[in-house]
Amino acid sequence: MEITNGAQITKSKKAKIIIYSKPGDGKTTVAGKLPGKTLVLDIDGTSQVLEGYSNVDVAKIDGKNPHDSILQFYAIAKANIDKYDNVFIDNLTHYQKLWLLKKGENTKSGMPELKDYALLDNHLLGLVETFNTLDANIIFTAWETTRVITHDDGQQYNQFIPDIRDKIVNHIMGIVHVVARLVRKADGTRGFILEGNQSIFAKNHLDQRKGCVQDELIVSSTNQNTGGNK
Repeated sequence: MEITNGAQITKSKKAKIIIYSKPGDGKTTVAGKLPGKTLVLDIDGTSQVLEGYSNVDVAKIDGKNPHDSILQFYAIAKANIDKYDNVFIDNLTHYQKLWLLKKGENTKSGMPELKDYALLDNHLLGLVETFNTLDANIIFTAWETTRVITHDDGQQYNQFIPDIRDKIVNHIMGIVHVVARLVRKADGTRGFILEGNQSIFAKNHLDQRKGCVQDELIVSSTNQNTGGNK
C-alpha cells in the first residue's frame, strides 16, 4: 500500500463526468464540442445530431445484445485510446432499459426476474469503474429524473438527478469527478450547472467553476483554476 502526502496529490488531468438532462436538450451535441478527438458510443440512436463534426467517431450499440456490445466497445476504445482525447457513452439510462429487455427475452413472462436487477446494478457499477480506467476524458450521459429528499426535520423536496438505478445512482455519482445538469434557457442558450443545491444534484471536483456554457464542459488544465463562474 502506497502512502502519498497531501502536498504531493494532484488533481486528475483526465475528467470523469456524468451529464444529464431532459431528452432533446443537447447532451449528444456536447460530444462534438469537446476539445480534441472523441469516440462516441451511440446507445439511444441520437448520433445524427453529430453530422458534420469531423472530430467525432461514432460506434452504434447492438440493441439485440447490449451487454456484449458495450464490452466490445470498451475493448475498441482501450486498443485505440492513443487516438482519442474523449470517450463518450450516450446514454446510461437507455442502456439499462436495453439490458433489462434482453434479460426479459429469456423468461416465460417476458419480464426481467428480480435477480436481474441486482445483476444490472453490479454490471453498471463495473462498467463505469472500468471505463474510468481509460487514459482519456470519460463522459457518460443520462436522462434526468427526480427523487424525494427528506430533511431531518421531516421536510421533503424534489431533487433532479441522473436517471440511473436507484440503488446505485449515489455510488456512480460518487466515483466521477463531475456531475453536471444541462439546462436550456428561454433564449435557447445551453449550459451546465456544476454546483448542486437541494433541488439539483451537481458537483465539480476538477476546478472552481459553478457553471459553464455547453461548449466549455472540459477546459484545458491551464484554464481550470482561472475560469470565472458562469
